[in-house]
Amino acid sequence: MAAAITPAAIAARYTQRAVLEAARAAGDPEWLVEQRVEAARAFAATPMPTPRLRPWKYTDVTALAIDSFAPAEGRPARFEAALPDGAFAGTLRDALGRDALAARVRDHLGTLVRATEGKFAAANAALWRDGAFVYAPRGRAVAQPVVLHEDAQPDGAEALFPRLLVVAESGSELTLVVRNRSRGGPLLVAGVVEIVAAQDANVRVVLDGRWGAETQEFTTLRSRLGRDARVQVVSLGIGGALIKQALEALIEGEGASSSFRGVALGSEDQHFDFVTLQDHIGPRSVSEVDIKSALAGASKSVYYGVTRVEETARGADAHQENRNLLLSGRAKADSDPVLEILTSEVVRCGHGATVGPVDRDALFYLQSRGIAERQALQLLVGGFVRSVLEHVNVAGLGDEVEAAVVEKLETAEL
Repeated sequence: MAAAITPAAIAARYTQRAVLEAARAAGDPEWLVEQRVEAARAFAATPMPTPRLRPWKYTDVTALAIDSFAPAEGRPARFEAALPDGAFAGTLRDALGRDALAARVRDHLGTLVRATEGKFAAANAALWRDGAFVYAPRGRAVAQPVVLHEDAQPDGAEALFPRLLVVAESGSELTLVVRNRSRGGPLLVAGVVEIVAAQDANVRVVLDGRWGAETQEFTTLRSRLGRDARVQVVSLGIGGALIKQALEALIEGEGASSSFRGVALGSEDQHFDFVTLQDHIGPRSVSEVDIKSALAGASKSVYYGVTRVEETARGADAHQENRNLLLSGRAKADSDPVLEILTSEVVRCGHGATVGPVDRDALFYLQSRGIAERQALQLLVGGFVRSVLEHVNVAGLGDEVEAAVVEKLETAEL
């Protein structure tokens, strides 16, 4: 069991030698073995990020030792999927066993998020186990959402390295819901999601984060959009002790559209940190960011977002917004939206941020109808966060989020 392993033995699993031996034992193809070994070298050579780096200004992890967490030996992620011919939803390892899919994995895995980008990305690239791969072939629509279940039950301090690759060919369409759950001891999650959306592809991804109370998550999600492609990402930050996500889009194709919508629902001393980057490269590209937090107890939310419009992105249309509700006197939110505009030929480039309490007039209105204050707050916050889900057609998800609001605020410090 992980709890019986010495700290030195745990740290040894992160070394180049151990990563090489594990890759060989798993039967990884040579190109993947080389990729993992390079990642192990990067992990050894790369320091932890510090608050001197702007994306890490409010989340100090300098005392966190990734290699003190034993890599989890858990089961692969589970999938629920009804797929058309040619589509695939399963583990990366299974895809590597099929010639046609193996070529696509090799073409795209690690091309968007490089192991050399940082300590967490390097650990993930070196040590992910089964991974997940979702593929939509050219011109095919996956009618029902693909649901990926990531469940962890750490025994002692463990680390999980979820790796997800999504490839949507030209004219395809898919919706993916990633449900993250954990219970048990301390868990470190270092995740990487890569989304490749070809011309006219339509991809929707929901990250439903309900980790246990002793989980710290550090995830990088990055998408690349072709001409007229559309990628929508929704992140629900509900569980976990510390959740830090970097959500990034390379909007390369003309007419491509990217959106990031996120919710942080905090209580006690939860800490949420969202970093977004919408990089407009192609002309007439569109982006939208809408991050909302509702914070009770001593919870905290951080938002740092950059919308960059390159010289090549004439006719870009971009907007980012961050709204924060403080439900207690000890809750705190920091917001820093940034625009970097390198061309004057834009349709719109704007941003906004608000931090404050619940609208007292709306609260008074509900109370005047005989609704108790806590219940009124539950209704207002439920409506506030549900609006993030309006553009994602996943049956029942809005009701689930409102139920989570009711449950959290039932006993939260207000």
